[in-house]
Amino acid sequence: MTLVQAILIAALYWLDAGEIFVPFTYCFCDLMFVSMLTGLILGDITTGVIVGGTIQPLYLALTAVGGALPVDKVAAGVVTTSMVITQGISLEEGLVISSAAALICAQLHTVKRVAMLWTVHHADKCAEQGDISGLQRTSLIYGPLIRAVIFLIPMTLILKYGTVSLGILLNGLPAWAENMFTVAGGMMPALGFAMTIMVIGKGNLIPFFIAGFFFAQYSGLSSIPGCLLGIFLAWLYMTFTKDANDSGNVFADLMSLNNTESQGERLLSKKTLNKVWFNWRMHICHVDNVERLQALGMCLTMAPALEELYPNDKDAQIDGLKRHMQFFITENMIGGIIPGVVVSMEEERARALREGDDETQVISGELINSVKTGMMGPFAGIGDTLNYATIKPLMAAFFMGFAQKGYIWAPIVYDLLLYIILTSEGKFMFNLGYKLGTKSATSILQNRAVQKIVTFFSIIGLFVMGVMAAENVSVALGLNVPYGGEFLSLQETLIDGIAPGLLSLCAVFGIYKYLQKGGNILKATLILLGLSIVLGGLGILA
Repeated sequence: MTLVQAILIAALYWLDAGEIFVPFTYCFCDLMFVSMLTGLILGDITTGVIVGGTIQPLYLALTAVGGALPVDKVAAGVVTTSMVITQGISLEEGLVISSAAALICAQLHTVKRVAMLWTVHHADKCAEQGDISGLQRTSLIYGPLIRAVIFLIPMTLILKYGTVSLGILLNGLPAWAENMFTVAGGMMPALGFAMTIMVIGKGNLIPFFIAGFFFAQYSGLSSIPGCLLGIFLAWLYMTFTKDANDSGNVFADLMSLNNTESQGERLLSKKTLNKVWFNWRMHICHVDNVERLQALGMCLTMAPALEELYPNDKDAQIDGLKRHMQFFITENMIGGIIPGVVVSMEEERARALREGDDETQVISGELINSVKTGMMGPFAGIGDTLNYATIKPLMAAFFMGFAQKGYIWAPIVYDLLLYIILTSEGKFMFNLGYKLGTKSATSILQNRAVQKIVTFFSIIGLFVMGVMAAENVSVALGLNVPYGGEFLSLQETLIDGIAPGLLSLCAVFGIYKYLQKGGNILKATLILLGLSIVLGGLGILA
């Protein structure tokens, strides 16, 4: 690998892991797409796609709860793809390398959020002066420069110098050590599927995962018929479990909210509302930190509205900017309803002040912040569950099978569809929040539509995840016993005779139970690697 290639791949890592220019990199920072681009830079795009599809199962339901990343899947993609292409290591070895890279580089994100403390305090000074240009520079220039030091420089050194030494070591391993990597490669994807069940697997829905697993084991069919069958099963479940008051259409109740009559005359132009939405997409994840997380993003989101609402009142603009520099964190698609509600409240406040209403009748800044704070948690929970634990892994599971076969279109179509779906969802929620104001939060949280949609996609997701687990998790006994002058495989004669893939399923649910009891992903990864090394090295597993 040349120095130029190392810098280009490290820059890709910086853009993706650092969430630089989020509207343009969002969704395209997923593992399969990153691996494809890494392969393109190294001159072997097909291998890049295959590597991305192979290690994708480890990170299916990865969710940054509260913004904290347990592992760095982007690092896993660039490091593993680079080593497979430039050092010729096997895909099984690559799975182990990806886990190590993901765990180690995740610590860079902690360093980033500490280093970003400077940006939030600099932003406070800009807000005190009403300097919106200064706030934008903090988000779009100073923040990315800090992340360049944290992400780009270390990754350049790792790719240029670290991969060569590690590649020499791996390529000289004896057969028993290679078996360790083979076993680890078969077991590691179980972690991703266990995380999926952990997030969306409500007790009464877990049998759909098991059904999908054995459907694939016995039929040998792939994820495409599995997805179709999953949709049919989800429809049956929703049909036979609905009560007399249900509309029968999982989207009907939510859409009915959008048809509700909007509030009174508006002060904000459509152009300004589009700026508010664009700023939400651009800045909300751009400069986060351990102290106030997405506060600067929320402040910049409201800036265009404050400028139009108080064109000749700098003090009122400053008051609004300072109001929105308070602690903030949520999911940014379903959570798009929050800036919609908040900008509607800011508009109501400005209208009342213009009309000279008594101070007691004006929506206070404290009330705006209280409503905003109250909405953060509930809508983050809905968004993380629906988008990042259901829709996203479901789509990834569908397309990763094609990526594993080297189809270049797979990661491209996957990311384009995901981008369109999530961005459209976010814009819908923003418009709904603005249209209904404070009524929208209560209406949606009390409406059963969201829960029905989550359940519908959870069933499909769990069934397809079961199918994909059967295809990607491989745990088998390597022991043979003497019988009649021959050696019989315990795996073929005993385990497969009871239920094909039984050990693989046990591995998934063993990790699931561990996570359910409070275990963390780091320890789960280390446990899997430890078991692989011991049992693979001894030949107990193969």
